[in-house]
Amino acid sequence: MSKTYSKLIALNKKFNYLGSESRYFIVTGGRGSSKSFSVTTFLLLLTNESGHIVLFTRYTLVSASISIIPEFIEKIELMKMQDQFVVTKDEIINIVTGSKIIFKGIKTSSGTQTANLKSLQGVTTWVLDEAEELTDEDTFDKIDLSIRHRTKQNRVILILNPTTKEHFIYDKFFESKGIEQGSTLIKNDTTYIHTTYLDNIENLSESFLNQVEIIKERRPEKYKHTILGGWLD
Repeated sequence: MSKTYSKLIALNKKFNYLGSESRYFIVTGGRGSSKSFSVTTFLLLLTNESGHIVLFTRYTLVSASISIIPEFIEKIELMKMQDQFVVTKDEIINIVTGSKIIFKGIKTSSGTQTANLKSLQGVTTWVLDEAEELTDEDTFDKIDLSIRHRTKQNRVILILNPTTKEHFIYDKFFESKGIEQGSTLIKNDTTYIHTTYLDNIENLSESFLNQVEIIKERRPEKYKHTILGGWLD
């Protein structure tokens, strides 16, 4: 992140790993851990470099203009970059560089639109938000294999609250590679970033932290899974 914008938005140092040369980025954590905030900020700054098309998806996405794009607009305003972007109902375009972020859902009323997503030209970065909702590894592979820009770094970023260890993401990126849950590290072609509310505590309200303490006291298993972002057996 450039020094100019980092003065306006301070991210946890763990998210510096988003600048690695990996293909895969597995961003995990519990509630209040700043996963989405940090990744959306990174993506906006990525568009400052020309030649990028970012495909931002969720498994189900009814209206990006209501559910996701306001989060990006918030970051644009925080970084005082309003004059640099044009925002439509399903795209954010950096008018200085021509790079853009496209918002799509994987599941539609008629089924998955994998073929349409695969056919998008020039995608350099695929982001799958709420990645735990996608349970079909074949769908993941089909889109993954379509990210093959020749001159730009290809990135596949998964943002998720961990679910059960039966999920293909756990098997594919953790168990088969010998990675312990909760790790922040780089191994081969994959970067792992794990944060919890403790990494973001200065930005959280007192009422939220009080609720966390109640859950920690009364329901330790829920605290481990929902708050600390642990995988369930």
